[in-house]
Amino acid sequence: MNVMPLSPTTAETAPPRAEFFRLPPPGKRDPHFGLSRGWYYKAAGSGEIKMGALRQRGALRGVRLVAYDSVCDYIRRAAETADAGASVCQ
Repeated sequence: MNVMPLSPTTAETAPPRAEFFRLPPPGKRDPHFGLSRGWYYKAAGSGEIKMGALRQRGALRGVRLVAYDSVCDYIRRAAETADAGASVCQ
């Protein structure tokens, strides 16, 4: 009797989603959402998304990180607001 090995499900083969990701370089867009560096600074400044900085003690420069889930939540809230506004106008 021939036995075929089970193929992994899509959840097992999908690459793991990052909890945080670096800001895109100036003039580029991030690979996750396609948003610009300036957009992230504006959204973080207004409190819409969460962003943090990592810097080693004594270092002049660090790394800015964006919380992936906070961007997802922002996009969901914006979509709900757009949907609610569209239904009111009709």
